Amino acid sequence: MIVIEDLLFASDLRRHDGSPEMDPLTEADALQEAQLLDLRFDALRSSVGLIFELRTALQLREANTGLLVAHGVREIAWSANIRSTDRAAWNVMRSTPHCEDRLFTLNIVMSPQARLTLVAQSAGFYVLDVPGLDDAPPDYGADDETVRSRLAGWHSTFTPVQAVFLDPAPSDD
Repeated sequence: MIVIEDLLFASDLRRHDGSPEMDPLTEADALQEAQLLDLRFDALRSSVGLIFELRTALQLREANTGLLVAHGVREIAWSANIRSTDRAAWNVMRSTPHCEDRLFTLNIVMSPQARLTLVAQSAGFYVLDVPGLDDAPPDYGADDETVRSRLAGWHSTFTPVQAVFLDPAPSDD
C-alpha cells in the first residue's frame, strides 16, 4: 500500500500521467484558494513536499489533495504573522511559479499573512484522491483528532489522478 509520503522518495516520479486542468508548476495562481496543510523538508535528500487541500481550490477540482515534490532544493523560506488560534487554514491567495538559471522557483502568498518561497532544480505536482474525506474540509476549531482524520496527511493512502513535472535543468545525457 503506497502512501503520500512515498512520493517524496520515489525514484520513478514520472509513472503517473495525465495533466491537471491548470499546472501549478508553470501557471500563476493555479493553486488559488487551495490550503497548505503540511510541509516536509528532507535535508539528506534536499527535497521538499507540500500537501495541499484541494477541496477549496478554484482551479484544481479533479480530486481532494495535491502534493508538490521538489528535488535539489536550494531554498525553502516560510514567514508568517502570529495567529490568534492554534489551528487555521493557510489559504493560497497567489502562487507564482518561475524558471530561471535552470532553477524552479515558486512563491506562494497565503491568508492569513504568510509567505512561502521554494527554489529547486526540479519539481512535480500530483493530484491525488484520498478516500474517505468529506466533500469539504473540517472545521479547524474541532479537536485535533477530528481535524486530522478529515484531512490528507503523509500516511494517507491515495489514488493518483494526474501529475505534471518540471525539470528546468535537464541532464546533459
